[in-house]
Amino acid sequence: MAKQLAIHETLEVHEVLIFKTACLAKNKLFVDMVQDKKLKEIIEEDTELSTKAVKDLRKILADASKQSSGEEA
Repeated sequence: MAKQLAIHETLEVHEVLIFKTACLAKNKLFVDMVQDKKLKEIIEEDTELSTKAVKDLRKILADASKQSSGEEA
């Protein structure tokens, strides 16, 4: 069983989630405007990594929410 997150830890995870979501939105907005091939590859790779990070952070928050309400994760 995973350790339950303290309130400040949950808030910090939420802050990182907001930041990664903003980065992801910015990447998706600018990727089509970039003309440099290498920079475009970097942005596309960061988009994939950020997408995974957002999914992982959402899962962490969902699991923490289940634990705090007494449900099994």
